[in-house]
Amino acid sequence: MHPTGWTIALSLLTLCASLAATGEEQQGISFLHEDWEIVCDNTRTCRMAGYSSEGTDDGERGSVLITRTAGPNTPLEGEVTLGSYGIDVVAPSILTLWINGKSRGKLKDTGNYSLTPTQIQALLAAARSDRTIEFKGDSKSFTLSGKGVSAVMLKMDEFQGRIGTPGALIRKGEKPEESVLPPLPVPVIRAAKVSKAPSRALTWPEVKALKPLLWESEEEEFQTCNLHDSKSRGIEEFTEFTLTPLDERHVLISTPCWLAAYNWISMYWVMDSALKGVPKAVAVDGEYHEGEMRSAFKGRGLGDCWNGADWIWDGSGFRQSAEWHSGMCRLIHPGGTWRLPTLVTKIINKDETPY
Repeated sequence: MHPTGWTIALSLLTLCASLAATGEEQQGISFLHEDWEIVCDNTRTCRMAGYSSEGTDDGERGSVLITRTAGPNTPLEGEVTLGSYGIDVVAPSILTLWINGKSRGKLKDTGNYSLTPTQIQALLAAARSDRTIEFKGDSKSFTLSGKGVSAVMLKMDEFQGRIGTPGALIRKGEKPEESVLPPLPVPVIRAAKVSKAPSRALTWPEVKALKPLLWESEEEEFQTCNLHDSKSRGIEEFTEFTLTPLDERHVLISTPCWLAAYNWISMYWVMDSALKGVPKAVAVDGEYHEGEMRSAFKGRGLGDCWNGADWIWDGSGFRQSAEWHSGMCRLIHPGGTWRLPTLVTKIINKDETPY
């Protein structure tokens, strides 16, 4: 399972998403079991990743990513990455798939290594039946675990509506492929121009007047922030509030929340530029820059697993534009193994030009 730091980060990102929600839309899912996991996004595209077992020696780690878009008769796409955490690695010129000691062919080098449809089917069948799956190249190799793969394959079929159809990964049947759920369109966010006026610190009179309003605006949602307790200790102790102009009518108010060993939290509210209206809480995480708010959490101090989310200013509020994590904490790559989104969007400018 993910370590405590990751669990806290995931809960905070879920909170951020709920505060920024703008209507009923398809929600992505994230599910893991043993050495496999699956993440499906809001278009119904699913990505499942398998890993070498925990406890393997340095230089013998890796992961397989298998992707399938929604809709009838869609193919599986697969790629492989080899571990590089903490060592100077030269990628093998040739990588070969082996199942129970028998070669199943070379992989195409495309930055990572691509699996053919035949190799994907052989790999999944072998993983389900607990056969030995190895990727070998030069002196670099790793053994793929099959633990958890059946549960993850079933979850993909379930999310995409494939159970009982010929194209299902697990529970095949005679239901027509046309009954499979179709892909959903990528939501479009129209980004608004933001002011280039500089940020400034709130004055003490502004802090004194605003702070009760800020705490009351979303009081229950900010129980995770230790500054929430400051109401009982007196506002004189906390004066680090910043005002950033968004446009002529809106400003962004922010303040630090807490700082941990390798993650930190800030609090944000949108208000009218006169500082007279009701503050609207945006998120408890992220860094703001020119209309974008981005967050990234380390799953643990080693930096081998991350999750994050983005928001875009649309002229009236911040719309969440992305949510993702990088896979299990398995010491495969600094910065994480994959980018596995639960939310994808397309961002354009208000005038319909590319963002």
